[in-house]
Parts: sequence; structure tokens; C-alpha cells
Amino acid sequence: IWEGRPLDEAQESFGYAYQDDVIYAEKLIEINPNTNEIVWQWSSWYHTVQDLNQDKPNFGTIAENPQLIDLNYRDALREEDSFNGDIMHANGIAYDEEHDLIFMSVNFYSEVWVIDHNTTTEEASGTAGDLVYRFGNPGAYSNTAGERSFFYNHGVNMVPESNNVMVYANGGLGGVTQSVVYELQQPANYELKAESDNELQVVWSFTDADLFAPRVSGAYRMSNGNTLITEGDYGCWEVTQNKEVVWKYEGTGFTWRAYPYDKDDELLEAFEL
Repeated sequence: IWEGRPLDEAQESFGYAYQDDVIYAEKLIEINPNTNEIVWQWSSWYHTVQDLNQDKPNFGTIAENPQLIDLNYRDALREEDSFNGDIMHANGIAYDEEHDLIFMSVNFYSEVWVIDHNTTTEEASGTAGDLVYRFGNPGAYSNTAGERSFFYNHGVNMVPESNNVMVYANGGLGGVTQSVVYELQQPANYELKAESDNELQVVWSFTDADLFAPRVSGAYRMSNGNTLITEGDYGCWEVTQNKEVVWKYEGTGFTWRAYPYDKDDELLEAFEL
């Protein structure tokens, strides 16, 4: 969810440098569906850094603190001047149950943040809630090592029966007019270092001259081993591991994201298909 703060509070308490009326940063909440009780939460506000005002508690340099979020980061490739307060624009989360980690796709930073869920809410507001890892755009934390691969991204999810994550990198920045789907391998141990190549290993990827949607979209591994890709401004693609396109579906306009289900999946029983 968004957690908004008035401009004066964002400037006075956190060293925000711009002039939007209300500043919306990202927040995660975990809800018990039986009681609607919020049982855990994490706020990006408590994990920011800025180098404009040394009197603020979050003063520092992002290059020396890759575990933090540069509150005043603006992608040099972005043409729009105003964010209307939406400074991060997260658009997808995934939960790694095995490692108790949360992955958050953050569009305007062109990267994925990895957050430790094995904390209390109180701990998550302190250093234990700092980013465990990040990947996709080293420039978001002034890291000159590693190669940028995301130019906007949408959706992040775990690849079944693997230690991998899948991300749809939209393109749409810096003249990049082709989308890429990445399957990336998590490291054995997350260790986020300054001035080090922290990018994940690419184990599979797919792109095509006709695959491009600068907004929404996503990709999921299917039970047959193929990958279902949503190209938001077109529809869907099904692609094999050998990168052969075996099925395409042209939607009727705008398609947010498509999810694959087997016909015998119990989740479909309610639809009586």
C-alpha cells in the first residue's frame, strides 16, 4: 500500500528534496484473513537515506549504504518531471516461503527490493528491516559495478521447484523499446555490498522484436515448463524453454496480467468450468 506524508513532514523529517503536495512511499502489511488484523508491517520510510541535510537522522550517502533507499532518487532516463507524489511505484510482490523473504518490484527505481520477513513489526522499522538485497538497476544506489538490466519492471514471482525468480522488464526508458523476461537465480547467501556487482545470474531470458509493453505485464512459469508472458498492450504469449513461441492470444485492449492454472486446479472449482 501507499503510505503518504505531507510535503512539510517529508522535507522536515526525511530530507525530501522535491515539491509534490503529498509524498507516497511504499508499505507492506500482512493481514490475518480470519480476523482482518494487521499482524506485520514494513514501511520504506524507515529505510531511507539522503545526502542533502546532515541534520536529519537519515543523512548519508547511498553509495556507502546500499541497504537503504535513496529517497530523492530520480532516474536520469525518465522524461516526466512530476511524480505526483508517487515516487517509487511498486507494482508487484512475491513471497519466498523457503527463505522467508519478500520481493518487491519497484517500477520507478527499475529494480527489485528483497526484504526480510523474519522480523517483528518493531524490528522491521529498524536496521533489521533494511533491504537484504536489490537487483536490476545498480544506478539506483550509485553503484558503478554491475550492469543495469531493468528499464522499468513489472511483477516478480517465484519460479516453482527452483530457487529462481522471474521478472518482466518492460523497457520504455532510454530508448529501450523491447521487453525482456528474466529468470534469475538467487545467491546461496544474500550479501549486499557497496561497489560490488550485486546483480543476479540470468539462467533464462526471452525477448522478441514484437514484445514490448511499457506498462503493466508479467510472466509466470507453467506446469508444462513453458512460460506464460503477458504483454500488457497486446495479450499473452506462451514460450518454451527453447524460446519457441507456441501460442499467442490477442486481448481486447488492456491486459493487466495473466496467470496460468491447470484445468484440474482446485482453485478453479468455484467457477464450475
